[in-house]
Amino acid sequence: MYLLTETASPFALERWAAFFANFGQFAKGFFYTLGISIGALIVALLLGLIFGAMSSTHNKVLRGISRVYVEIFQNTPLLVQFVVVFYGISILTDGHIMIPISLTAILCVGVYTGAYI
Repeated sequence: MYLLTETASPFALERWAAFFANFGQFAKGFFYTLGISIGALIVALLLGLIFGAMSSTHNKVLRGISRVYVEIFQNTPLLVQFVVVFYGISILTDGHIMIPISLTAILCVGVYTGAYI
C-alpha cells in the first residue's frame, strides 16, 4: 500500500523550491515552445487560407491539388513528417542541406495543422 506523505503533495515546498531553483531553464523552454507555436500558427494560417481558397474554386485542378494536400498531410502521422523532413532532406542532398530542428518543428506542425484549417 502506498502511503502519502507531506512531500508527495504537488504543493509541497520542496517541489516549489526545485522549480524556482531551475526557473531559468523552465522559462527558456517555455519561450522556445511559444516561438515554435507562433511560427507554426502563422504557417498553418497561410496554408489554410491558400488551400481553403483553392478548394472552394470552380477549377477542378486547383480543387484536386488542395484535396491531395489535405489527404496527404491529414493522414500522415506528425512524427513521420518530422522524420521525413529532418532526415529525408539531409539524405536526399547528401548532407548539403540540413534544416535546423526548430525550423523543422515550425514547418511540420504548420503544414500538418494547415491541412485542418
